Amino acid sequence: MRYLLIVLSLLLATGVLAEAIEVELTDAEIADEPIPPRAQLEGNTLVIFTGFYNDLEVADGLLIVVGSVTANTENPNVAQARAMAEKAARLKARSVMEEFFLDLGFSKSDAATNAGYATVYGETVYNSDATVELRLSIPLEGDGGFMIALEATNLTVR
Repeated sequence: MRYLLIVLSLLLATGVLAEAIEVELTDAEIADEPIPPRAQLEGNTLVIFTGFYNDLEVADGLLIVVGSVTANTENPNVAQARAMAEKAARLKARSVMEEFFLDLGFSKSDAATNAGYATVYGETVYNSDATVELRLSIPLEGDGGFMIALEATNLTVR
């Protein structure tokens, strides 16, 4: 992704794509307030910003993240297209989980390790518009929960 942005930046700088790209920003993208992290620690309280991110939720004592991708509709093998989309959705959900841990100050390797403990939550959803959604979860407290790793005693969800 980073290389794609660099290439696009270079093409825009040289004027090759300057006339071909038109971007319309939403209010959220031009707001003066910075986008909040997915989570942050305030003393011994973990604050999770579930209202701002639609790929993050808290339910039943679990942190649940969603990976959503679109299957390749041009692939004649529907089973293969679904399997590839499911794998991509799993990777996307895992990257959301890693970003959550990075926002809490974990190192990249620790974030990847902790995100690796996440398990599939519920059934994979195959929507009629060719999107595939997969949920991963990790317990907030108890064995395998990341509250132990943070050594926090109070949990507040906003």
